[in-house]
Amino acid sequence: MWVAVSTNGITNRVMRSPDNGATWTAVAATEDVNWRSVAYGNGVWVAVSSDGTDQVMRSIDDGVSWDPMSEAEPNTWQSVAYGNGVWVAVSNAGGNQVMRSTNGGMSWDPIGAAAARSWISVAYGNGVWVAVSESGIGNRVMTSTDGITWTLRVSPADNDWQSVAYGNGLWVAVANSGGNDRVMTSTDGITWTLRTAAADNDWQSVAYGNGVWVAISSDGTDQVMRSTDGLSWSAVLATEGNNWESVAYGNGVWVAVSANGTTRVMRSVDPTASASADPGVPGIFLTVAGPVGRSASEAPIYYGADRVSVTSTYLLTVTGVSNIAPTITTLAEGTIDADGSFSSMTRLPALAPGVYNVQMVGTHVNGSTLQLTSQVTIGGVGEFTSIGANIPVIK
Repeated sequence: MWVAVSTNGITNRVMRSPDNGATWTAVAATEDVNWRSVAYGNGVWVAVSSDGTDQVMRSIDDGVSWDPMSEAEPNTWQSVAYGNGVWVAVSNAGGNQVMRSTNGGMSWDPIGAAAARSWISVAYGNGVWVAVSESGIGNRVMTSTDGITWTLRVSPADNDWQSVAYGNGLWVAVANSGGNDRVMTSTDGITWTLRTAAADNDWQSVAYGNGVWVAISSDGTDQVMRSTDGLSWSAVLATEGNNWESVAYGNGVWVAVSANGTTRVMRSVDPTASASADPGVPGIFLTVAGPVGRSASEAPIYYGADRVSVTSTYLLTVTGVSNIAPTITTLAEGTIDADGSFSSMTRLPALAPGVYNVQMVGTHVNGSTLQLTSQVTIGGVGEFTSIGANIPVIK
C-alpha cells in the first residue's frame, strides 16, 4: 500500500494506492491542516502536521481511515519515521523539537533536541536515528541511539539539508541550497563527506531501494538524480517540471509526489527488482523491507506479478542457507488470477541469526520459470545486518 499526505486541499489531504502507485484514491484526513510527513511501521501509518489541533494522525487499516492523536507539543512538526519499535518526529521550531512514541503513535513524549535548529528530516538505520537541519553553523546533523538523547554532529557544509535516508550501510542527505555540493554521505551518521550533486537543484527528498539511491527536486531541468553507491550521481529527466517534494521505494516501484502540476505523481518500475523473459514485461516482483538495523521479525515482504501466465502458481519462501541441511519455510503461495497480475505483502517470521534466501518464483507467459532471490543476514539480536539486491533467474 502506498500513502501520501498533503499540505492543502479540502478534506481529502490523504491519498492511497493499492496497485504500486498506478491509481490513487482520495481519503479524508482528520483535519484540513499542513500534513508534512507520513511513514509506515509495524502495521501502522503515522502522519504529522506543522499546525492544527491534533498534529498527529494514525491509521491501522492501510490508510483507509485515520484517527487524531495529540502531539507532545504544538510545534511545527516536519518529519516522522519508524525504527526498532519506536516512532520519532522532529520539528523546525518550538521548545522540545523531538517527540517519541513507543505505542504505535498513540501517545508521544516531548524530547529535547541536541540544539535549537530547524530540523527538517529524520530517519532510522543500523541502530541509529539521524536528523538533519536547514539552520545552524557547522553542525546541522544530530544523532541518537534511542530517540531520547541526541548529539550534535559536524556537517561539512551549512546547506539547507532537506532529507536524510539510510540504505546498504550508508547515510545520504540532500539539500536545496549550496553550490554543487548538495549531497553528503556518512557510514555512521557521525562523520560526513560532501558529494557532488547531478545539478544545483533544490533537492527535496532522497530514498534508497534495491541497490539504488534516488533524489528528486522542486526545480531544475533534470529533477531526478540517481546513484548506485550514493557517492556519484547522474541526472534523470522527470515526467513533468513540477515541484517534486517526496520520493520513496517499495515493492519494486519508485513513486514521487509533487505540490503542483497536471500529473502530481510519477512512478518508475525498478528493472532490477523484477524478473522477465521479455523486455518490457515486468514479470514478478520482490522487496524485502529494511532498512539494515531494523528487527527482521515481522518485517514486510512485498511481492507480486505483472502480466505473467494466468492461472499459473507462485511460491514465496525463506530458506536458511547457513545450515548444513537448508530449512525451507513457505511464506505465501497461490494461483495467479485471470489478468495475470497481483501485489501483496506478508511478514518475515522470527529468524535465528544466520543467512537466508528470500525467494519468489512464478511463470512467464511463454512458460519460462521466473525466480527472484534476495539474500539477507540476521544478526545476533534478530536485526537485519544485510539485505541483498534481487538476483533474477529465468529458466
